Amino acid sequence: MEKILEKVTSIEEKIMLSIDLLEIAKKYCESNFDKGNEIVSVGSLLGVVLKEQREIVDNVDNII
Repeated sequence: MEKILEKVTSIEEKIMLSIDLLEIAKKYCESNFDKGNEIVSVGSLLGVVLKEQREIVDNVDNII
């Protein structure tokens, strides 16, 4: 049981790191939205990925 908890904690830490990096990328896109439709599209995509990552973290938290 302890190993499972360690693995879940490790997964959660990796997801949180991923969320931090996605937030940085999304903020970059938001601050450079005037540079083209591609940046706006990437920013929208990052928003969706961030939402999914947060839902995964919530689900992991509910497991432990």
